[in-house]
Parts: sequence; structure tokens; C-alpha cells
Amino acid sequence: MTQQTVLCQSLGPDITRITLNRPEALNAINADLLESLVAALRRHASSKIIIIEGAGPRSFCAGEDLKQTLAPRTGTAEELREAFVKLQDITRLTSSSSAIVIAAVQGFAIGGGAEIALAADFVIGGPAAKYRFPEVPIGHAATGGITLRLSQMVGLLKAKELLLTGRWINAQEALKIGLLSELVDDPKHRAYELALELAKLPSISLSASKSSLERTVFPNMETCLHDEVNVANYCFAQSDAAKAFSDFAARKPKVNGTAHGTNGIVNGKEHGAAKDSIPQSAPPSPTKMRDINTALDHAIEKFPTRTFLRFQGKDVTFGEFHSRVSKLAGGLRHIGIGPGDRVLVMMRNSVEMVEIWMAVNRLGAVWVPINVEVRSVTLKHVVSAAAPKIAIVDREFQSAIAGTEVVGGTSLYVNEPNGTDGLQALCTSGSEVNSSHPVKPSTTAAFLFTSGTTGKSKPCILSHEYFILQAQTLIDGCELRQDDVLYCPFPLFHADATALTTIPAILLGATAALSARFSVSRFWDEIRDTGATVYDFMGATLAMLHKQLPSPSDRNHKIRLAWGVPIPSWAPQYEERFGHKLITLYGSVEASLPVFQDGKLPLGSCGRVRPGRHLRIADDGDEELPPNTAGHLLLRSDAPNAFFQGYFNDPQNTATAFRGLWLHTGDLAKVDESGNVYFLGRVKDIIRRRGENVNAAEVEDEFLQHSDVLMAAAYGVPHSWNAKEKVDEQALWTWATEHMARFQVPSVIEIVPEIRRTATGKIEKHGLAVDGGVRFDGRKS
Repeated sequence: MTQQTVLCQSLGPDITRITLNRPEALNAINADLLESLVAALRRHASSKIIIIEGAGPRSFCAGEDLKQTLAPRTGTAEELREAFVKLQDITRLTSSSSAIVIAAVQGFAIGGGAEIALAADFVIGGPAAKYRFPEVPIGHAATGGITLRLSQMVGLLKAKELLLTGRWINAQEALKIGLLSELVDDPKHRAYELALELAKLPSISLSASKSSLERTVFPNMETCLHDEVNVANYCFAQSDAAKAFSDFAARKPKVNGTAHGTNGIVNGKEHGAAKDSIPQSAPPSPTKMRDINTALDHAIEKFPTRTFLRFQGKDVTFGEFHSRVSKLAGGLRHIGIGPGDRVLVMMRNSVEMVEIWMAVNRLGAVWVPINVEVRSVTLKHVVSAAAPKIAIVDREFQSAIAGTEVVGGTSLYVNEPNGTDGLQALCTSGSEVNSSHPVKPSTTAAFLFTSGTTGKSKPCILSHEYFILQAQTLIDGCELRQDDVLYCPFPLFHADATALTTIPAILLGATAALSARFSVSRFWDEIRDTGATVYDFMGATLAMLHKQLPSPSDRNHKIRLAWGVPIPSWAPQYEERFGHKLITLYGSVEASLPVFQDGKLPLGSCGRVRPGRHLRIADDGDEELPPNTAGHLLLRSDAPNAFFQGYFNDPQNTATAFRGLWLHTGDLAKVDESGNVYFLGRVKDIIRRRGENVNAAEVEDEFLQHSDVLMAAAYGVPHSWNAKEKVDEQALWTWATEHMARFQVPSVIEIVPEIRRTATGKIEKHGLAVDGGVRFDGRKS
């Protein structure tokens, strides 16, 4: 049985012990230990006290194991950079955690091991404790924030000496210069004693004081981490870094020396080898998957008999899917579809719709799914904006598409389950295409349209790698697994069903369980029927499920988590009732997923900005605002394909979105001193009233607390004092005055039979009337 590289043990209700468990290698960091440690710190982020120690008597952590690269899958610089970010996450998850972290340093703490220890709040050392920062002498670079932290701990000159010379620091010197909190005979036992002492103290006082001290002393930690990653990548491209591996391999163990080659003590720290610095004996690695075609080809080869799609009681394996896509791609090529051509699709969710997507991409063409709810002038705008070469539609939409006069005649293909022409004929009209047209990560894979809740929908240009990066973010953030069944009740013209359900299933070899549509009454039945383990929610869907009467079968399912937005104030009650956790995030078609939940969040937060993404809260002039100040949410990314590439044939709106080299999301947010992001709504969802900015989303959330309100939409109307009273509106207004802030209480309430929603569950405020309803005079309350 494979040994676990990280062990976690509960030492009581408030204390978790995390043990680095590679004693035979002096607890050196390899890819498995790195992944496991980051996952353990995230999983136990809500613990009051965390103890980190190394297994065995000789070492806390000997840094990176130079015998095992941190880029085992591909050996590429991209994978290595991902490893660097994970290494930095260890620092984030210790120094920035609300938990108090105690490091028990028994023996060697070298390179990355020293950085892990020195990011803790208390560092208890034993007589054999020894620090070393050997990065510079062997041509490497630090990546865990130590270039900032060390100078604050020991002073600038001493930090330079230790980092630039890479000499050893024994326990006595470490205590003297401030690298140890205490020096004791048994650091592991003392760490446990200290944990018991701290566990008795008030949680809020502990975490708040820690947070204040970290922010005061290290206000530029994220900037430092970003710079370190760039320097590390540059260093690993140099010959000195490659030479470090060959020198290491040539070393022989010494009993009393410092070159313990077999155990990895001479390793610099947490760095894997760049592509050119992998030892010659390393096995070849597969090409990194940066496009949908490569990812699908890999899944078909590795998982041919595994279920890929589950829809309306029918399973389709990866192998079966490949066969059908090959035939359809042949038919599309036969009618002239090739690289760069746009294929518009207006269909309800189906296996055929996913097949069209993959067949189009296999040819290097662009898949353009559109909202099946749009009609008339709006539909003509959407179709015209995409400028497709052909359109494939369900029979029910044929006349609507033809009526736009943009696509028709021989360019319009109809999907009918039992038909013999249209889409079905395409599958038999050409020779099969079994191999994909070569594409770049930046090649356009699809257009997805903006939701159109506050204006006209615009086609967003999305690259192949955009989908891969989004999917990988979800996989990492939710710790998705190969045996997961990912259930999505939303349409395939939206990112949830595509980038965040179908693509993760392809990358993992998991199952994507798609629904025809979201149904409150059928939701849990479909969850059970599909064997779902994960689902997503958005808009009002969570509220609609929560409003259903409790049932004995509420926990009769296999769900372990759900992700989505927004997380309501009653989320704990929902989690308790249905027996699974909720994970939140922030994202959009344009920005993908730049913010994700990382451990336990303060109430109202949607997460923290992800490594490799940069966030700014700015005023109307794009000037950065201080913490806890509401403003415009602006974003940047280090990855070239993480965001959309612009609006198709719309340079003016594209330039506006990216003005000043920042992506302007059109959203309002704030960020606290700890980096927690709070989404405050769309810019157009802020209502100005009596000198106050009223957040429409907050008003809506308040009304959802009322037992008789299923959905709510708040928006501004012109001021008027002509009041007409109706008892139901009056009751709601009275309730609002008792439960909400004065500036949040609306002047107008209208009860309507239905509030329109987009197909993804968002409230469609665009076009709501500004007249009607009952008006109230808040000055009399």
C-alpha cells in the first residue's frame, strides 16, 4: 500500500496535527507531498490551532527532493510554475490563515522546509534544529515569500548573508536571531502543550490579532510572492539550475558531512526541474493539455469504456462519443466547415449538442451556442452578431432562425431525434474524421454570449485554453475526482454546463450528468437518478430548493458538495438540512474564475483572488481604493488565455472592457485587509436613494427571508408621491421597515405573477417597468 506523504490527526475539537510523512527522505517535498499538504491546510482551515511537524527524529522538512521533479506530468515550465504557486499557497494558508499555526522543528529545515516553518505563528525548535537557505548557491530562487519575511525577522543585512551564502544556522543561533520562538528538548511535545494553552483563548481575539500583525508587517506579501515566482522561473531556465540536478546525482552520501545525497538534504528547496533539467533517466511525459481537442483525445484513449455523458437515463462512454463525433465531424467537413468557421447552434440540452461542439472543435472551427429563449429582434441581433456559416437547430426553432434572414436554406440544419435529414444526414455524408485539426491554446473554440440581464448580449471570444483553465480551477478548488458525477441543470450555452461540467469530466475521466432544464420539483430525483456527487447552483435556484418543504429524503443522495453563486446568509441551514457543503466563487464569461473560496470565509465573502490573477478595487477614474471600500472590480491575469479575448466584431466595447490594461468587469466589490473579496452586484444594480447607494442584491436577499417570497427583484424607479395601497404590498413594506436598514426599504413594491429569469437562473431586470406597484413614503416610518 502506498504510504501517505501527509498525515492529519485531530487532537481535540480545536487542534489538528499535520505531519509531513517522508522520514526516509528527511520529509523532502515531492509532488505528492506538496499536493497533499496544500489540500490538508485547506481542509483544516477552520481549525483553531494547527501543528505542523515532520515524521521521524532527523528532519522537519528538507526542502524539495531533487530526485523527484515537482513537474512529473509534463516537465514543462508551465507545470513547474503551477508547482511554485502551490508552494506559495502553503505560505498563504499558514501566515494568512485564521488558525494559529505552530511548527515543531526537530532537525533539518532546509529551503522550502525553512519557509514552511517560518510562515508559522510559533516556531518551536529542538537541539538538532538546523536551518539553511541553499537556493542561491545552486542557481535556484526562493518562492515562499521568505525574501520578504526573513528580512523582517532577522534584519536586512543578516537576511542577505543567510540567503546569499546558503550557510547552515544551528539551533542556538536560530533562537538568538529570531528564527525560533522557543528552544526545547522535545519540540513536538512542547508544540502540543502550547496548542492546548492557546486553544483556551478566545478564537476571535487570536485570529484578529494575528491578522492585524501580519498585515502590518507584511502588507506587500502578495507582490513579493508574485515577483518570486517570476524570478524562480527565470532561474530554472538557466544552466546553473540544470547543473544542480546533475551535481546532486553525482554526490555520494557522507556520514558526517553535509552532502547527504540519498536523502536530499542538499536540495535547494521547493523547486521541480524545468524541461531541460530533468535527469536523463526520467521517463517521457505526455504533452500538457492546453486545448480541448488534446484533452478529449487523451480521455478517449485512457477511458474508452468509462461513462462520459449521462442524460435522461442514457449513458454514453468516451469511446461511443468518439465514434459519433468522428462521423459528425466528417459530415461537417463534407459541407465545407473548416478552421475558423462559425457554427451556430440553437438547441436544448442533449447529447447531440455536446457532440456538435466537439465535432466543430475537432475541425478547428468555432462553436456558437445561443440562448433558446430569445426571439424576434433580440434573436436577429444575436445571430447577426455571430455571423455564422451554418446553423444547427432543434425543429422547434427552425422558423425562428429562418425568420432572422441571417441563416437559412441550405445553411440551416435541423435536429430531429427520429429524422433522416438535417443533422442525422450530416453523420453519414462524409468520411469519418478521427484526428483533430492542430490548434493553439489561443485558438478560438467557442463564442458564449453575455447574459443580457442589463443590456444587449455580446458574443465573447473564448479560446481552447480558456475552457481548460476554468475547468482546472474548479477541479483544484473543489478537489474533484475521477469517480465524481458532475450534475448540471443549466443550459449548454452557458459556462456552467460547458467549461465547468463537460470539460472537467473530460480532464478527469469523470461523468457529466446534464439535465434538460432546472426543475425544483424534479431536482433531487434527478440527483438520485444520475448518482450525482457534485452539483452547481446559481441565481435563485438555491433559494427555490431551500423554500421546498422539508422531506425525509432530503439527505437521500450521494452529493458531497455543491458550488455556485451567490452564497446566501442561510447557507449553514441549507448545508445542515441537505448534508453537504456549499462552495462559492466569483466569475463571469469575460473573466472566467478569478476568485475562489479557499477555506472558511467571512460572512458575505465570495473568496480570495487566485494565484496568477490580480484584482483592483477602483473608483470611477480607475484609481485604487483602500480596503473595505466599495468600487469597480478590475482584473488582470498572468496566463494569456485566462480571460475572454474580446467581443466578436466589436472593437469599441472590447477596448472599453480592457481600458488601462485592466479588465473592467462591470461589477462592484470590496476587499478587506485579509484579501477576502465581497461581490456587491452589477454596477447597474446599485440604486441611488436619499444620498445612499442601495445594493439591489442585498435588498433582494432580505426579502427572500420572508416565508412567502419565492423570488425578488429590486430596481430603481423615478421618484413620485402618488401612493395607492394594497394590503399585500403594505404588509411586505411594513415587514421591510422592521427587518431592513432604513435606506434599504423600498419606496415601491409590486407583486406580480412572475419575474422573468434567464435560462441560467438570473433575474432579468432589463425591461422591467418603472411604473405600477404601490408606493410608500419612508419619511413617515
